[in-house]
Order: sequence, then structure tokens, then C-alpha cells
Amino acid sequence: MNAFNRVGWGMGAEGTRVHWLQRALAAGAVIAALPGLLLTLTSYLFPLHILTALPVAIPLFLPRRPTAFARAGAIVGLFLLVWGLLGFLAGMFVFWPSAVLLLLAAFADPRRRPVTAKIMGAAGGLAMAGLLVGTALFTWHMHAAPALAEPHTYRAVSDPDTFYAELGKHDEHLKRHGATSVTGTADEDAHYLDVRFPDDLPEARRADLKREIEKLPGVSRVDLCPVRDCG
Repeated sequence: MNAFNRVGWGMGAEGTRVHWLQRALAAGAVIAALPGLLLTLTSYLFPLHILTALPVAIPLFLPRRPTAFARAGAIVGLFLLVWGLLGFLAGMFVFWPSAVLLLLAAFADPRRRPVTAKIMGAAGGLAMAGLLVGTALFTWHMHAAPALAEPHTYRAVSDPDTFYAELGKHDEHLKRHGATSVTGTADEDAHYLDVRFPDDLPEARRADLKREIEKLPGVSRVDLCPVRDCG
């Protein structure tokens, strides 16, 4: 009888803990929120994104309360789905992967739903894999590849008075020296001429093109412009 009681007590103790699969999915939801936060790090909406991301971690603070864990996961997951629709233009959709993982975590208890839990776990694994691959591709195309690519644009600081008046003339002149296009851009600090040239333009012709840009009236400085800034 004592042995039976000990076994029964052990099973009861195990039942008071959230299953490791559910906790793994909930942890994945927290990880899934990080790319969205990094993406909006410099945005004025970043504080709102932080406030939206905070509830994602709530289920992880309930490791010994399976019912509360499931309810918290379902409530926060549904909230993020709805909030993602309402705040779509503000980028709140970036938390949809976290929402999906929390909803999966809420119902992925193999002790209660063995078959359903396996399906939920597999779906969560696929969701995380897709998120990681998507994040890696985005990081490569938007940050790593442009940083590694060789610049093919000269950016010249130009005097605002001659900036637009001579743009057509500059385009015609510089194309004779290897440029493919000449466009004007401006920001709060200065006005620029962006002179693009082919990737296979020989070094001697690039140097000649730069000298011709430096001769233009109103131009004070000419530098190669990184691909991340000038394309």
C-alpha cells in the first residue's frame, strides 16, 4: 500500500508540472519575438513593440501550474493575433510567429492529448525552423550581402544652388565617362549626386569618372557609397 501511495504521489507530482514540450514551445515563442524587436530597434514605435513583446514570456513563469500555463498561452496568443491585425501598419504582425507558438504550447500536453501533442510539437518545430531560415535570409539580403558587396556608386556632396539646375547636363557628361545613371538625393545634412557605374568598369575608368565628378561645379567631396545606402 505504501509503495502504491508512493507511485501515486509521484505521478501526481509530475502532473503538477508543465510538460517540457509545452515549455519548449513557449520558450520558442520568446525567441521568435526577438527578430521583430531587432527589426524595429531604431523605430519610434520600438517602445510599443517592447510592451507588446513582454506578455509573450508570461507562460514561462508558470512552470508548476499547467492549467494557468495553458490559459495564459491561449490568451496571449489570441491577443497577439488580433493585435497584429489591428496594428498591422505599425508592424505588430511580427509577433504572429510567437502567437502561433503560444497557441500550440497551450494544447501540446502529451499526458492529456498524446496524438495532438505530437502534431503540435511538429508544427512548432516547423514554425521555428521557418522563422530561423526567414530571419537568416532577411539578415543576409538586407545587411550581410550589402555590407560585403563592392560599391558601384560614387556619392558627391553638391552645392544646393547648382544641385537641380545642372542635373541633366551632369548626367549626359558623366555617362561619356562610364556612368550608367546620375541622380540627385538629399537629406537634412546635404545634397548629393549619386553616380552609378557598372560593376565591371575598369579601375582606370573608375578613377577617371571620379575625377570628372570632382570637377563639377558645386561638388566639394566624392566618396564611394556603400551598397546598403545607395543600392
